[in-house]
Order: sequence, then structure tokens, then C-alpha cells
Amino acid sequence: MAVSSALLLIGLAACGSDSDSSGGDGGSSGETDDAAVAAAQERIDPYLNPTDDIPVDVPLTQAPEEGLRVALVRYNNQPAAVYDQFYEEAAEVLNWDFAVYAVEATDPQGIPNGVLRAVSEGVNSIVVQGSGIDAMGPSLAAAKDAGIPVFLGAASPTDLPEGEANGVYGNVMSENGISANVAMADQMIVDSGGTGNAVFVNVPDFPGLAPINDAIETHVAENCSGCSLEMLNISAGDLGGDVASTVVAAVRQNPDVEYVIGSYANVVRGLPQALAAAGLDTVKVFVSQPTEESIVEQVEQGDYAATILIPTGSFSWAVMDQIARVNLGMDPLQDEYADLGMALYTAEDFPEGTRSWDLADYQSQYEELWQLS
Repeated sequence: MAVSSALLLIGLAACGSDSDSSGGDGGSSGETDDAAVAAAQERIDPYLNPTDDIPVDVPLTQAPEEGLRVALVRYNNQPAAVYDQFYEEAAEVLNWDFAVYAVEATDPQGIPNGVLRAVSEGVNSIVVQGSGIDAMGPSLAAAKDAGIPVFLGAASPTDLPEGEANGVYGNVMSENGISANVAMADQMIVDSGGTGNAVFVNVPDFPGLAPINDAIETHVAENCSGCSLEMLNISAGDLGGDVASTVVAAVRQNPDVEYVIGSYANVVRGLPQALAAAGLDTVKVFVSQPTEESIVEQVEQGDYAATILIPTGSFSWAVMDQIARVNLGMDPLQDEYADLGMALYTAEDFPEGTRSWDLADYQSQYEELWQLS
């Protein structure tokens, strides 16, 4: 999810953040936990050696209907816009019309107004990216009444597609937010020898990010008795301010902290530099799911110690595949699309020049399923 705000953050107390600690025994014993490390290593191995196969292999019953009109409703910022070109590429292959309705993330009526606009213009399908069912409000019912299926992109896993029952037919990458951040926690377990002390920074105001807190907190508590995890929640309204200073203040309050894990790029933007300026450059920063090349480049440079990358291109094509399937009366294969493959890199093993990751040749794989190859 990509979100931003024009509101300024004023100090730690005023920034709307809160924190609490959890973990096995509340801190590091200093003794390596070989069993915890081995188990964590096994869990992250699929991300260290990701497959190049798309997650579905069921071909369409026939070539997709041409001329469908698809509207993408998303937030008006660069991280969200990264996916546009890939939707457009898929639309060109399918001979569909594709339009972007960008809305302000600070406007609670932005998403529903975007959906209502798409309904009024009579599109065939609507994609809502980085938001969810609750945020759509009555606009979802309007789309349902108009017979326009809605597809979610990277929404909360609790936003279940129920087809005709709720008007939502797909939710590609709904589980990736959780699985990516749990993988970052596992990387911390491996890197620390099962004795890591970490701060997890998140923005639970946003539905797609909210479930991550409980998931990562439970995961660390159950899988690393020698680790400690402190939760630092940033309010949505404070993302336009100096979040890095807030995180630095939290780290200073706990001198045992060795790692900071950011649920996505905006919460740790500029943090490595801020930590270094504060004399805390030994603290390692992990950034989950960055889509901006400038952030990914900083992993290669060693500013961020580790990252896990999502498949930006094949994500968009997966959404279009679900639309094609529903239009033909087929199963959208939600289970297969809920958790897409990802690639985990550390600064030490980062492939030179890499700025994004995706499945090799995913386009031709989809074209074959679409009977267009």
C-alpha cells in the first residue's frame, strides 16, 4: 500500500505514534538459538530462490472479449503509480481500454468518489488498489447495483471476495503484506542468531497494513524466544512529517534495539541516514516491499540491510487475469492469487543494478493462458 499526508509531525508525543513490546522472554540472552535460526532460514528459503512460474496454470475457456473498459482507482502518489504501466501493458495485449482515477489519500471520500465516477462512466470492471471494502462505503453497492464487478489490489486479507454476494470478485496479493513482513522478521532471527531486538514500524490506520501488527508480533513470540519486538505505530496523518525522527527517538529509548523493520517504504524513508546522524548507525534497517527505485538502490548501497521485493509487473497482470476470468464466468482463482511470490535480498547479496524484481517472462505465460500467444 502506498499512502501519504500533508500533515506535519510535531515531536514524538504529538505524532500520534504508540509503542509496546513483545517477544519470547522480552530480550536477548546473547546465546544463539540454532533451532530458531534453522526454522527461520527454512521459512525464508522460498524467497531467496523464488520461482519464475506465475501462480495459475488454468487457461481461459476462450480468448478474452475485446474492448472491455477497466478503471483503476488508486491514491495519487508515486508509489501507487508504479503499477500503472503494467496494467496498461496488459490492457494493450488484451485490447482493453484502461483508465486511472487517481484520488487524494488524505480525502476519506477519495476512493468512494473514484468508484462512483467509474460507475457513472459505465466501465465494465473497477480495480481499487491499496484500499478496501470499508473505504469504498456506499460506492461498492452502487457498482454492485450497476452490475460492475470490483477487484481489489493488495487490500486487507479480511476483505474477502464474495462475488455476487458483496460485489467484490478478487483481491490479488491480499496476504503479501503479512507474509513479506513476517519474512523480514525471520531474516532478523537468522541475522541475529535468534537473539534480535527489533522495532517494527507500521501504520495500522490503513486497512491493508493493520493486520500485520498481530501477525508479526505473534510470529516473533512463537518462533524466537530470545528475541524482542517493539511495535511503533505511526498515525496516517503524520506520514507527511519527519517519521524518521520519531523512529530514532523510539530507538534511543531502548538501547538494546538492533533492528528496525518497516512495514513499507514510507515509514523508514530516510531512516538509515537519521540513525547515522544520531550515532546509531549499528542499528540495521529492513524495508519491506519497496517499489521506488531510489529506495531499492539504497539496499544495494548498504543503507538498508535487507528487503523483500514484490512482483510489480505480474501483480498488475494477475489483476487483469482475474477480470478476464470473471468476464468469462470462470473462477477468479483467489486462493492462488492471494500470496504472490517475492524475492528477499540482503545488502551483502544484492544483485548489482537490480531496482525491482519480477517473474521472468510472466507476460508470455499470461498470453498463453489467455490464448493470445
